[in-house]
Amino acid sequence: MRDDRKGIQPKHILTAAISTPLTDQDIKVLTFLYQPIVGANGLSLYLTLLSEIDENGQSDELFHADIITMLDLSIQQLQQAREKLEGIGLLETFLKKDNVLGPHYLYLLRPPETSQRFFQDDVLALVLLNRVGQRKFAKLVERFQPKIIDTAGCENISASFNTVYAFKEEQIVAENQRLQQVKTSFDNQLSAKNVSAKTNSFDWSCFVEGLHRLGIQLPEDENTFKEEVYVFHLLYGITELDMVDFASKSFDYYTSRIVKKEFERTIYQAFDMDKKQHSSALMRNETADLSPSEQQTYRYNSLQLAGFSQLDIQVILDSEQHAPLQYLEALKKERGGYTTPQERSLIKYLVTKSGLPNSVINVLINYVYNIQQQPTLKAEYVNRIANEWAQSEINSPEKAIEHVRELAKKSQEKQQQRKQQYQGKRPMLRQETLPDWVEHPVSEKKLSKEKQAQLEEELQNLLNGEEDK
Repeated sequence: MRDDRKGIQPKHILTAAISTPLTDQDIKVLTFLYQPIVGANGLSLYLTLLSEIDENGQSDELFHADIITMLDLSIQQLQQAREKLEGIGLLETFLKKDNVLGPHYLYLLRPPETSQRFFQDDVLALVLLNRVGQRKFAKLVERFQPKIIDTAGCENISASFNTVYAFKEEQIVAENQRLQQVKTSFDNQLSAKNVSAKTNSFDWSCFVEGLHRLGIQLPEDENTFKEEVYVFHLLYGITELDMVDFASKSFDYYTSRIVKKEFERTIYQAFDMDKKQHSSALMRNETADLSPSEQQTYRYNSLQLAGFSQLDIQVILDSEQHAPLQYLEALKKERGGYTTPQERSLIKYLVTKSGLPNSVINVLINYVYNIQQQPTLKAEYVNRIANEWAQSEINSPEKAIEHVRELAKKSQEKQQQRKQQYQGKRPMLRQETLPDWVEHPVSEKKLSKEKQAQLEEELQNLLNGEEDK
């Protein structure tokens, strides 16, 4: 790392600039294709710098402290985000040293590649593929690839330019100089940075020499293949000899040239192998010679003795009798729903990659679909649960149910804690104690006519006496 990178301080000045404004499509490409590579901090830094740039293509002078405060990042995190943008070609950093004001950084934002050029760039496409996985990568390709509009059987009746607009070719000659000046003004003086995965840790000449010994030729597009080899080396740590071995399994026997797609497939198969499923740890009586129905009865009784409810036992037994896809389809059918193609792909992925027994996968499906009340299985959510269960070595449906129950208990405890904390923070209202007469009023007794007349006479005499005084 260069000294100027180590010396970045919050007080140092920066200016952000961009040569051309971004389009809405550029923002989509940044969000969907670049963000998985540069990370949330990288994208946030890019968009924050972009927001400071005015119509003239440049921002006012800022302190790094301003960016740190806005993004809530440390200086180290800011630096890492900056380097990720630089490495992928979205940012170029220039340094100007001032004896009075100190270092002044110019952050020149570069527009992203178009989606077409992004996927046509082997390095960018490979890095994205390995960040998001093959399933998500396929969805992104489908999202951005040009859509084919079927115009078969239709006649193009669009008006031509010349029939609509008055245009004289003589004007091109007359205004040639001005048009050339306009063209030049739109030329980008700073060409986009070519993304390269070249590294000193891989000896390219050694790799090529190993291929020649086997009589294998490089693909015709050697430069892009070279970048691809570097990417695989950085991603998986593949050595020169191992890379030769992969190449030896993926060349065309007629031309002796490496087939790039076959080369990629061979490497992915080696590093993305299917995970063997664990066998479900069932409570069975292996000592006695029991029939399948007797084993089922023994299992039912064992689960009952273990404290499982009738509903739990039914879920466990059902999970052991059906394949995951059949199990999901049965659940969907109960509610009048249907299984989507994405859900089928997800179930297949869980079976081949998670290592969880089918019965545990079925309990997971039941948990998401029935307990969490999710109408469809979302890949990101389901994979997160499956990953956690695999790492927790949940290898039986009863363990899965106990784990779910524990999660529910913890969730309930957290809710109770939050409720108590809320009640503890509520202001205490003063409670006034009402007099006894409010709660228990004395019943009024009516006087007799004689007693009433006597009291009135005494009151009148009292009043007459007061007047005499």
